[in-house]
Amino acid sequence: MKKHTPLLLHVLLWVALLVFNLFYSNFRYNSLPITWKLVDLAQTFLFHLALFYFNWFVLVPKILAKDKVVLYALTVILTLAAFAALRTPLELYEWKRIAAHDPKIAAQIRKSPAITRFSTIMVQLAIMGIMNVFLSSALKVTGDYLRNERRRKELEHQQTTTELELLKAQVNPHFLFNTLNNIYSLAYQNAPSTPDAILKLSLLLRYQLYETDTPLVPLEKEIEHLEHLLDLHRLRLPNPELLTLDVKGTVSKVLLPPMLLMPLVENMFKHGLTTAPMHICLHTEDGQLTFATHNTSKRTPNQDAFGGIGLQNLRRRLELLYPNAYTLDTQLQNQQFDVKLVLNTLS
Repeated sequence: MKKHTPLLLHVLLWVALLVFNLFYSNFRYNSLPITWKLVDLAQTFLFHLALFYFNWFVLVPKILAKDKVVLYALTVILTLAAFAALRTPLELYEWKRIAAHDPKIAAQIRKSPAITRFSTIMVQLAIMGIMNVFLSSALKVTGDYLRNERRRKELEHQQTTTELELLKAQVNPHFLFNTLNNIYSLAYQNAPSTPDAILKLSLLLRYQLYETDTPLVPLEKEIEHLEHLLDLHRLRLPNPELLTLDVKGTVSKVLLPPMLLMPLVENMFKHGLTTAPMHICLHTEDGQLTFATHNTSKRTPNQDAFGGIGLQNLRRRLELLYPNAYTLDTQLQNQQFDVKLVLNTLS
């Protein structure tokens, strides 16, 4: 439908012009034969049609669109002069025919002979031509602007979608790299929990491969995935009970971009002491999601405890997915590191 809309607008414009000229001609020259009126209507219509589309297809795209404003103005003036000069003799001929047929119009011409002067008719036609060119230019420029804006937005959306896919794709290798390191550590120690770790990894990979290919996933699935990840990490912790997850609020109808919370959890494992408590809290209320992590940092206060590829990707994804609708705060005090993510709009 959108592809046919411009054509429909053009048809409506010219139909309206034809109807207006038909009623005007019939009102002003009601004593003239219908054939005369049709001839006058045809030549008027063809004049405006030619001028309109000459400006539409030639002058605007080839001159005005290239920022040659002065040249465009001069070309329009010359074009109007040429069209008016071509049509004026036809108008004079029509006036003579009408005067010969209608005594009232003949008397009007004798009373005001200026109305049939060549210069007067040219000025009138030039004024009508200026209105025609103005309408043609306005519609053409506006249409091109709206079309370019639509293309620009489509391109931006395509670029954003591509960037999000690339960022999401980087999450999987980053996560897999960290997890394989953990399993390697267990295997190196000949830990009996190594088979369980491999099983947990398979569950995590199954989710990432088969259930995260959509823009949004249920929050319940993300929490289940998060619990598998925590179980995997508990296998290598000397005190697994120190790693806790607390979920509050309703999560059954909440949707979230897949793997959005994963970088915060990985950051906690990467920089947190495995012998100290690590706590994760997820809370939903009134369309707002709060996700917070707390751990004791292995770094000193003058070092950056918040970085890496995963968190850089997270910040960029948040900017694209939740512009002006999220906050991400970090705080490091006395080796206690806290991260708090708040999403203000939930699907």
